[in-house]
Amino acid sequence: MITSVQLQEFKGHRDSTVTLDRFTVLVGPNGSGKTSVLEALSLQSHVVNYTFQEVLRGDSSPGDLLRRGAQGPIVLSSSGTWDDEAWSFRTVFTGSSMENHWNRGMDDRHWAGAGYLPLRGSVPLIDKILPPATLYKLNAEHIAAAAYSDDLAPGVGYDGANTAVALASIKLGHDEVFERIEDSIRQIIPNVERVRIRQAKVQRPNPAMPQRAEEVVGSKVFFDFRGAPGVPAHAASEGTLITLALLTVLYGPSRPNLLLLDDFAESLDPQAQMDLVRLVKRMLNELSDLQIVATTHSPYILDELDPSQVVAFALRKDGTVAQKRLSDHPQAEQMTGALSTGQLWSLDPERDWVLAETDP
Repeated sequence: MITSVQLQEFKGHRDSTVTLDRFTVLVGPNGSGKTSVLEALSLQSHVVNYTFQEVLRGDSSPGDLLRRGAQGPIVLSSSGTWDDEAWSFRTVFTGSSMENHWNRGMDDRHWAGAGYLPLRGSVPLIDKILPPATLYKLNAEHIAAAAYSDDLAPGVGYDGANTAVALASIKLGHDEVFERIEDSIRQIIPNVERVRIRQAKVQRPNPAMPQRAEEVVGSKVFFDFRGAPGVPAHAASEGTLITLALLTVLYGPSRPNLLLLDDFAESLDPQAQMDLVRLVKRMLNELSDLQIVATTHSPYILDELDPSQVVAFALRKDGTVAQKRLSDHPQAEQMTGALSTGQLWSLDPERDWVLAETDP
């Protein structure tokens, strides 16, 4: 488990250290630095597997990640525990290179250079100690689309693409897992009676002529709703589709150990949001290797959590990020038992208490 992550000169973060629980939810206004924490965790997970050139490209180039007005370098540091032993992992990004510093117990190691090689396999147990992470920002349109994959065990894409083909693979090889997904979505959205996977035509690039598409047989999701069987996924609600994709990730064989969720379950109605969080909490009790960090704007999601599991964000006058745990709210202790976590969060705008004693 990762117990804390530090971001220095990363996007809006001048120097932020965020403490993490098994299930941590980040809240605050748009643009206040919440998603940057997810991106930092994802980025540091990727440096274990990929080279500098593969990690820092496109929208993740050093110039885009460096805080405006800062000289650098960008530093991302994670700390945690594994087998009751503390570990830390620090990555330093400059304009043309990347350094990684690793410490576990008495074992202190360092790699550096623009020609940096992936770490996985070169450090004992690093694949277990630094958990593989995936950042999801699920899109209903992409979830609903018919899909095709040549992979033997396809997974759900970061945006929800390939949900249909991932479910088809699960049903074919792990029917009991498919039944658990189906049972779980019924608990959250009672109007759903069955989830069905049917064949559908899909256009994909021709491997021999990439500029031309070819038609292949893929998979598409259909729902049997109460009184309305056989509804295609594109005609289902956004909340139903987001829930299905998330359950497919949680129960699927390619589930990451560190699950990063942007805008967690906000398309669901309040009761469904709370039911989904309860289900996730049960899964966390069952799966000791699962950790979740999510962003949300919903007080109903927070109502199922303790204030210590919620981190609130706000921007200082200079545009840099400040953050505090909701349990540090000045009225948190006084309101214990009187207000739910969501109500405590809604008492004051984040800038009124998160910035206290941090903004001159």
